[in-house]
Amino acid sequence: MKILMNRLTRIAEAIAATALAAIFIIFLLQIFTRYSGKLSQWMPIPNLSLWMSEIEPLRWTVYLISLIWVWLIFFGCSFVVRERDHVAFDIFYQAGPPRIRKIMTVLGAIILIVVMLVSLPATWDAIMANRLMDLKKLQTLRMPITGDKIAIKWLFFPYLVLMAAIIIRSCSRIFLELRTNNQNTEVDET
Repeated sequence: MKILMNRLTRIAEAIAATALAAIFIIFLLQIFTRYSGKLSQWMPIPNLSLWMSEIEPLRWTVYLISLIWVWLIFFGCSFVVRERDHVAFDIFYQAGPPRIRKIMTVLGAIILIVVMLVSLPATWDAIMANRLMDLKKLQTLRMPITGDKIAIKWLFFPYLVLMAAIIIRSCSRIFLELRTNNQNTEVDET
């Protein structure tokens, strides 16, 4: 099981790294198209200078970078960042004895599960079932195959993925805490 989790973690890290590389390349493309007209006058090759002077700035790059960035943040928090790497205010947790730590861990995970499950239907309705989210489109982005503009709901969809990942992680945390009987309640997550 640990080997499978390590491989899935590596795949998630590769996806996140690819998204970050795509953001960087698109950003460079945006800069190039924005300033190529001004740079063309210093280009010594006439054909290249003419080509660069005719390039129009790409407006869709800002929207695509924003879309990938939001997906990267929620995807990274869902699948790449380990629980122990998240910011935590654990002064009281660290001060307590092991049995109290276990109770606090299970109670905290139960609270997260309840909050996510209670808010999931309303969040789903606000993002996926809302007619306005279908009508509102990202201005300059289009689907590669159909050419349709992308609905803004797909900008917010990764939050639903994050909610599902939090529920699954919290259930796993409860299972691991209740299964371990040793005094050390720190769970090693890779």
